[in-house]
Amino acid sequence: MEMNDTTNLAAEAPEAEAPEVDTEASDDTLSADTYENDDGSGEAPEEDEELDIDGDPVRVPKSLAEKLKARMMMQADYTQKTQALAEQRREIESQRQATQWEAETRSALFNEEAQLLTVRQRLEQFQGINWAALANQDMQQHAVMQAEYTQLKDYHDRLSGHVEGRRHELASYREQSTAIALERAVQHLNTPKADIGWDGKFDAEKRASLTKFGMDVGGFSNEELSATADPRHIQMLNLARIGYETLRKQNATLKQAKPEAKPVPTVAMGKTRTGPSNPDKLSPEQWVKWRESQLARKANR
Repeated sequence: MEMNDTTNLAAEAPEAEAPEVDTEASDDTLSADTYENDDGSGEAPEEDEELDIDGDPVRVPKSLAEKLKARMMMQADYTQKTQALAEQRREIESQRQATQWEAETRSALFNEEAQLLTVRQRLEQFQGINWAALANQDMQQHAVMQAEYTQLKDYHDRLSGHVEGRRHELASYREQSTAIALERAVQHLNTPKADIGWDGKFDAEKRASLTKFGMDVGGFSNEELSATADPRHIQMLNLARIGYETLRKQNATLKQAKPEAKPVPTVAMGKTRTGPSNPDKLSPEQWVKWRESQLARKANR
């Protein structure tokens, strides 16, 4: 009975009225709180900066932009160095293959030239044969030797073609290598190097002047200097010329500044003369004065 009364009282109790809320004040308070606590620090939002990432403009916070730019610069530097290293490795591999090809070609050429020399020596032995007389004496021997001569002649012609072909290949390779080396040298020599006196200019006039200096002062031949393609050799030759010309100017300056040597006057050593050199040439009055002064000096001693 008590439980039923309690339940009925709870059901019959009027509902509690909810308190009224000022929505306008709440909205204003929320807006202010949202602005003040937007990033949790109570400060204004950080400025953005636009970055170009792979061709696409991207806006990021300024503090993050600095880190991204530093990372992008590191990545670009790494990529550049990696590409340069890969290019250097390709160049080294290409040079290795070219050197190997040249060595193998020269070896094959040497063997073929040796074989060609042997065949020529054998063919020279056939030049003294009287083929008509040999045919009359021994037709079978004539046929054997004629066949051998024909085979050697054909082999000589084919071998000569191989030798000339390899020589042409090597000559073309040398010309191409020299052209490439000169092109690289010119690119290297176009860069100024103040520490060694190189102005970054390498034209026909400078090459001619360096060649003349190397021949006149260094004792090199024109062929040796013309075959020089290493930019380091050319720059060192130019540095040697600068030093040589500087030394000549210093020597010329020292020679002009050196005073002319004059003879030192000699002084006769002996007794100091206080009177006339020849008393007999004095007048009577001068002689008397001289004699009196001489007697006075003697009396004072």
